[in-house]
This record gives sequence, C-alpha cells and structure tokens, in this order.
Amino acid sequence: MKIGIFTYNFPHYKTQQGIYKLLLSQFNITAIFAANPVELNFPKSKIRVSPKYTNISNTLEISKIFSINYHVVKHNSKDTIDLVKSYNLDIGIILGARIISQSVIDSFNIGILNMHPGIIPLNRGLDNLKWAILDNLKQGVTSHLISNEIDKGKIIDIQTIELWEDDTLIDIHIRLQELELKMMIEALEKIKLGKEFYDVSSNGVYHTSLTDLEEEKLIASFDSYKKKYSSL
Repeated sequence: MKIGIFTYNFPHYKTQQGIYKLLLSQFNITAIFAANPVELNFPKSKIRVSPKYTNISNTLEISKIFSINYHVVKHNSKDTIDLVKSYNLDIGIILGARIISQSVIDSFNIGILNMHPGIIPLNRGLDNLKWAILDNLKQGVTSHLISNEIDKGKIIDIQTIELWEDDTLIDIHIRLQELELKMMIEALEKIKLGKEFYDVSSNGVYHTSLTDLEEEKLIASFDSYKKKYSSL
C-alpha cells in the first residue's frame, strides 16, 4: 500500500506521532504533502484543551531521516494531484490539513483517510471535544474515508474513550489523540483486507467554534459530565 501524508510545513505533534506510528507498524510512507501556514479567522478560545508541546521534531527532518519524499505544496492544487498520480498513491492520510477537494481525493486509488475526534455525524466540525460535553455525547473518534462534505464520507469505525472524574480537558484531548493513532492503523488494516464501509447517511450536527457563553456553560457542566460518563 502506497501512502501519502497531508500535513503542515512546520513542526506538528500529531504529524510526528502519526509518522512514527505508521513506521513502527511497518507501513511505508511514499510522500509527505506539507502546506505552508495560513492565517485563520477563527475566534480564539479562552479554554485550552491541547498541551503546550515544546520539543516537536521538524517534519522535513523526519522525512530526510526515513527517506520520505517531502513536498511543500498547497493541498488543493494541481501540483498535489500531479504528485499523487506520479507516485501512484493508494491512500492519503490526514495528519494536518484543512478541507480537501474532491479532485484531490479522486487522485488516490482508494481515497483519503481521516481520524475525526468526534462521533460522526453527531459531532462534525470544530471544537469536537467541547461540543461533546455541551451536547452530552460520549468522547470518541471516527475513522473515515473522506468526501468533499466536511466530516462525512465512508465510516470505517467509531470508538470511544474512558473518562475519570479527575480528568482535565487536556487529559481527554491526549486520550483522543492516542485513540486516533490506534484507529489509523486499524483502519489501514481493514482497507488492506478490502472491507466494505458505509456512507454517512445523515448530515448530523455541524459545529463552529464555541462562543464565550457556550464556553461558560461547558465549565459549569464539566464535572457533572465527567461523573456521568466515568460511571458507565
């Protein structure tokens, strides 16, 4: 199976861990497609869920060590499509990307795999960990082959994580990331076996970033949410 990775052209924790997980699981990575940073207009959250990592390896340096072809390209571009076709890639994996166009998806023999930190279609879009708390949903991850509709496509698997009453938001975030990487390998194994997957039949709920008021509600409900799901 010939694999291409979508990521950013700067040190990125999920990319680093994803590459290591793939290599340790004996999957070869043919190419990395790294997009330069762009300025985003999302409102800045007052509640942080991600750790402040301080020692992340540069993806370019990782690619040199493991002899992986590294390309700095816009993900939704003819250059990317031409590169995918020239390498005859079977599958792409999103370890850092924005919305991928249908023409790029179609350039892969199989498609593009994503691990979404929420249960699709109930929890699509942004701030999934936080919305799961506000909407009283389990914390989980969905592996899926993407379509041009945000957080839809063909569902491969859905798994949930355990919660404990002393969890912080950062604890939950880390546990979700660990599950994403585990499910990435499981999804690739299922794809190799040629298993059939089902399309998302419902639009579900698409979320944007939380407002200040919604974040206040999250803080107020967090302890009761953990108590409920840690007892299941």
